[in-house]
Amino acid sequence: MDKTNIIKFSSNHSQNQLHQCDSVNNSIKEVTNINFLGLELDNHISWKNHVIKILPKLSRACYAVRVMYPISCMNTLKMIYFAYFNSIINCGRVFGGNSTECKKVFLAQKKIIRIMTASRPRTSCKPLFQSLGILTIPSQYILLLMNFVLQNKERFTPNIEVHNFNTRNKLKLHKPVSSLTLYQKGVYNMSIRIFNKLPEHVTNLAGKKRFLYQP
Repeated sequence: MDKTNIIKFSSNHSQNQLHQCDSVNNSIKEVTNINFLGLELDNHISWKNHVIKILPKLSRACYAVRVMYPISCMNTLKMIYFAYFNSIINCGRVFGGNSTECKKVFLAQKKIIRIMTASRPRTSCKPLFQSLGILTIPSQYILLLMNFVLQNKERFTPNIEVHNFNTRNKLKLHKPVSSLTLYQKGVYNMSIRIFNKLPEHVTNLAGKKRFLYQP
């Protein structure tokens, strides 16, 4: 009971009063932030606290690569990157990959890429990502969402099953109407938005194979 808390998720505009649940010998308090399976969740699901938690870890990963750079080859540096840095940023990425706080994580990713390639602080990272074969954080987020669609096909409905009109978008996924921003930025809704923007030759292959990324 000492490790149990209550958290009530709501939008940013809601003003909630904290409560507690009393039992026989203990009381369970309501909190605004909680650690759940390695993710720092707040009651507005802003991912701000989670980013604050992982930024020092990402800084230590950058330092590790900086120390190893003079005595290591590129393959070794990439192993350190994927085992250390990438494993941290991928924790919960499918849920909070489109939050505004992720810009700070993207800056940390650019920093470690520049360290790996001995580039100047203001060097453009686009060609560096391409040469190393490493996906940017936004690209990783898109890849995770597309794999989510393929692994949960039964949860999505094509437009042709919603209406009988022979439109050019009949084979695309139907997007539910919602006015809540938190839902619009959620995994389900964002998966549909991105999947519907893929070229037709890519979506036709989606039923036959997974979207894979091999560094």
